[in-house]
Formats: sequence, structure tokens, C-alpha cells
Amino acid sequence: MAEEPTGRHELDELIAGAAALGALAGNEEVFRAAVDAFRAEDGESMAGLLARHQLAEQCEIICRWLRSKETVLLCLELAGPPTEEVSGDAFGFAQVVAKIAADEELIELLARAVTERSRESWDELVKQADAARFSHELCHWASAVHYRLVCEVVCNPKPVVARQSLVAELGAAGRAIGALAADRELFAEAEKAVIADRCLGLQDVLERAALGPWCRLVCEWFCSWRCFLRCIELCRRFPLAAPESPIGEMLEFARATAALPQAGIERLAAAALRGDAELVGELAKEFGYERFCLQFCHWVCLLRCTRFCFCVCPPRNLGIFTKIGALHYATDVHSAAGNTGLTVADARAFYSTLRLNGGLSLVDGAPLVEYRFETVNTNSDGSTLADGTPILPTSWQPVVPAQIAATEIGVFERPIAGPPFFEEIRVVVNGTNPADYNITPSPDGWIKVPPMFPVPPMVPVPDPNWRFYPGDALINFMTTTLPYTASVDETGVVAGASANAPLMTDVHYGIRMRLRNQGTSGSGAEAGTCPHIAINNTLYNNVSHHPYWPGGLFGASNELAVSDIGIEELRVNPCSTLSDSLTVKFTAAHSHLGSVSAELQGPGGPFAFTLVPDAGSTAGQNLYGNAVPAGGWSFGSLAPCAYLLSLSVEVLLTTGDSVPYPPLTDYIAFCKK
Repeated sequence: MAEEPTGRHELDELIAGAAALGALAGNEEVFRAAVDAFRAEDGESMAGLLARHQLAEQCEIICRWLRSKETVLLCLELAGPPTEEVSGDAFGFAQVVAKIAADEELIELLARAVTERSRESWDELVKQADAARFSHELCHWASAVHYRLVCEVVCNPKPVVARQSLVAELGAAGRAIGALAADRELFAEAEKAVIADRCLGLQDVLERAALGPWCRLVCEWFCSWRCFLRCIELCRRFPLAAPESPIGEMLEFARATAALPQAGIERLAAAALRGDAELVGELAKEFGYERFCLQFCHWVCLLRCTRFCFCVCPPRNLGIFTKIGALHYATDVHSAAGNTGLTVADARAFYSTLRLNGGLSLVDGAPLVEYRFETVNTNSDGSTLADGTPILPTSWQPVVPAQIAATEIGVFERPIAGPPFFEEIRVVVNGTNPADYNITPSPDGWIKVPPMFPVPPMVPVPDPNWRFYPGDALINFMTTTLPYTASVDETGVVAGASANAPLMTDVHYGIRMRLRNQGTSGSGAEAGTCPHIAINNTLYNNVSHHPYWPGGLFGASNELAVSDIGIEELRVNPCSTLSDSLTVKFTAAHSHLGSVSAELQGPGGPFAFTLVPDAGSTAGQNLYGNAVPAGGWSFGSLAPCAYLLSLSVEVLLTTGDSVPYPPLTDYIAFCKK
């Protein structure tokens, strides 16, 4: 029995799509508005427009047509018309994609070129990635991913605050393709299955490669590659140049397709699905459809891919870990082995409680799933365990319930008649509020994901309208529960002196998510791995603040950094009034020390200082020395009055969502005669 679909579903959608497009294209202004809404990712405008023309139920059909059409047009703009024989080298293409996915700058450049329709960015990407040989294949794949994400926004029944990141999606797909290509024999099996339209064969390969959670992304990559080759083969005799007016050309394509007789659509599509280049050419000429051969082929192929990948990747509930707070660990953190584990933008380490997030995707009727997070203590560049031995599968340790702060992972929601017109119940991992639906992880960290349509006792009222809407948060991970240098004793340190060691107190951990069906055992499948990050939760104890004030602060503890400012004249003669001089001393210390500044408040101020570190200071870690007046003022120029001297210390830490703010500040006051 053949595995591939018969084509009837594709033919039915082509006929329905031609009719819907014909309705839109009957009015050029309406058609252009639909394209504008698609390009702007404006679901509200698209929904309103389609509703006004009785096409609301056809949104996905229309959007798939727009996806296929925009991919062709965009790649003509970026990569130009294919003028040479394409290689068909899937393995070489996979290596290029894996190379791009492993490079933060390249994957961002790829996403930017596609989303901004930037030929300049595209040319730079192709040059840096040495990808000229696969320029067209690369464009068709990246565009297919981009426009799929656009359709998920445009045709979503609920408003989408922020769509899935294209950088993250391309990166995840590229890494999965790279993982498959690491086994050349397995990759060759997958390629043969795709070419032969054997969906179960590809499914088997991906399961053996432990790529089940990434199944759709891998299948989409193979499909975009296959469609590009197939459509070039079928329509090579009818080359397509980049149009002067892309939307105008789209309008003509929509009208020409709507004008085809149903039998003509079916015959042309069937020939394309069979790969019959001779018949495709004959029919295109018969219908005067030569200009649209390539575009029609890509539309047909996208529909076939949708069916094929449904067969390869049957409905399943999925989860994925992609971000720490708002930061994509693959692109916003130097997380790859051999790197620092600090953030890319500002070299911050992580601290406190981290919101590990990404998303859950649920399918009604699919087996329920559960997930957990695991950590591994690495060396400073994430290449080995902390003790220098290799990282093994057994090296990873579960994040247990005591390490998870209360985390809202979504809501149960149902519509109700009166304001606010919906009822919600928060779904919280490790929660304690009886008004919420609380999920307690198992002792070894597994968190059971609720079904899409919950029932009592999950919800109080039996109602089929209840639905679980996952958020992006997965767990709030308390990194303070990891072993680290808990505190540094700063006893005896005064302003102007070096802080006590140790200062470089980072620990490094890899974090990964695992996913499995509820009721099964084992470690589950890969669902996102951050190879390593730098974590610093060190606190500083017994930090002296202006100790020369009798009754002042002594030995403050649990401080995030050392921040100490003092006046030498008061150290010699505490509580005296200054008359002749002002000698300011400072000490600021932390493993990740940011900006440090001193300021004087008083009449005529504020007054700035230049910090002059002593020779033994270490930039970015341990600064101490003198602060001297800057900007032309002097102690003698100050009016007799009371003044407040302050030291501001920035610490380069982050949770991924926030940074320590305001900066740590130490004060000391004095009076001048």
C-alpha cells in the first residue's frame, strides 16, 4: 500500500482556494488590503476583511496560497531567478544550514534578510556562509518557515501578542538538521524516503535519530528542498523573472487561477503531483498559464507537504525550551561549548530565579505529555564537566520540586455571557493558591501537562468550552539551589582597600528540557538544550560602610557586591567638620563589575568625580583607590554647608527578564566650614 496521500485533499483545497482568491481578486482594493494585512501580520484586519466578504472560514486556505506565492516572489528578489542547474545535494545543503544555525550572527542575518526583504543582507549572508551554491534552496526554506509563522498569527482566533521568533525557529530547525546530518547514513535514508514520498520511512528515521520533537521542522526543511527541485524540474521551460509590481503580479495570478475550469485545475495539479513535466508543460500552454507554472507548482507542493508532514509527524503534544527569560539562549547568550556562558549584548552572568520558557503545543486527542528540566555542572567554557571529565547522558541531574518557584504555565478559559465575557483559572506549577489549578511535580521533577480540553476536577464546571491555553513559561528555576560560592567575607575591608578574595565566583551549568508521554518511563526526548550559562549568586558579608561614624553601619551582609565610599579626613578624625581638604576613597568589587561612579550632592551640585584606581585594581572585578574632582570644581570652591557623597556600582547580572536596579549605592555625609 502506498504511503503517500492520493492527492484528493490537495485538489479539493486548490479548487476551494481558486474560488476564494477569485472572490478577493474581483476587487483590486480588497485584494491588496488582504496582502497588506498578511505582510503586516495583522490578524485583526485580515479577520475583519475576510468576514465582510464571507470568507472567514477560508483564512487558512487563503493564507497557504499567500505563503506559497510570497515565497516565490521573495526568493526572486533575494536570490534572483535560478539560471543554472541546481545541485540537488541535500547533504551539502544540510551542512550549510547547520553551519548557519551554529552561528548567532548568521542566523540573525538570515532572519533579517527574509523579514526585511533585504537583498543587501541576503548577499552578505551568502558570502559569509559560503552558501552561493544553495542560495535558492536556503531562501525557499527560510521563507517557508517565516510565512508559516505569519499564518499562525494572521489566522489565529485569539490575538497573538508576539509571534514565535523566526531566529529561534530557524535555529532549532537548523540544529535538528545538523544533528541528522551528523550521521550520514541515517541522513541518506531520510533523503531517500522524502524523494520516494514514503512518510513512514522518514518517520522511522527521525524516531531513530531521537528527533521526534523536531519532526515538523525537519520535515518542513526536506519538503522545501524537494518542492524547489520539483518545481524547477516541472517548469524550467517557463522561467519567471522578478515582477515590477509584486502585488500586481499576485493579483494576476489569483485571477488567472480563478479563471481556470475546475477540470483544468485538477488535471494540472495531478500532473504536478505525479512529476509529469511534459504534461505540465502541455497543460500550461493549453490554458495560457505559462507565467504561473512555477507559482502554481509551489502552491500544489505546499499542500502536498502539509499532508506528507502530517503523515510523518502525526499529531502529538509538544514542548520546547528556547529562552531564559526574554533571551534566546542560542543567539542572545554565548552558550555554545567553548564560550563564556555570558549574555551576548552586555556580558552579564545569570542569577536568582530564571524563567525557563519556550512553549507547549497541544493537539486534542494526542497522548498527554510531561516534561522536566535537568542541569549539568560544567567547566568554565561548557566543554566538559566541572572536574574536567566528559559530559555523559548520565551526567544530567533533574531539577526537583524544591528548585522550582511557583510558575504559571497557562490558563483554563471558557467564555461566559456577561462581563468580562470569559472565566479563567490559572494553571500553576508548585502553586499554593487554592483558586488556581496547581500542579505538583513528581519527586524526580516531571511536570504533567493538562489536556487541551480539561474536565473536573481540573475545572469546577463540566463544560466543553473550557480550554487550556499554554503560556510560554515552563518553570521558574531557583538557581540559588545550585552549589555555588555562597558568600565572601569582607571583614576588615574599608574604602580605598582591595576587596577580599575570592571574586571570580561563577559556576557554569548546562540546562536542558526533556519530554515524554505521561505514563511512560525513561529520560524522555530532547526538547531544547542550553549547553551552558554562567551563574553567579554570590553575596558579600561584613561590608563596612563609613565605619568612622560612631553608631554607623558596620558589617552589612548579604549584599550583591562591595560598594564602599569613605573620606580619609573622617577616618583620621571621625565626625569632624572638613575645612581644608576632601580625600575620597572608594572600593567596588564583584565578579562582573559594571560601571562605577561617584557624585557629590550639595549647593551648586551635583559634582562629578574621576575615579583613579590603585595599581593593584582589576578592571571589571575589583576597583579601589581615590576619587578626584572632575569638571573644574575643587573642595575650596564648595560653599560652607552639608554635603552627601555617594558611590554607585552596577553589577552585570541578569535573570533574562531584569537586571539589578537601581545600582548599589553607598553614601557618606559631611559638613564643610
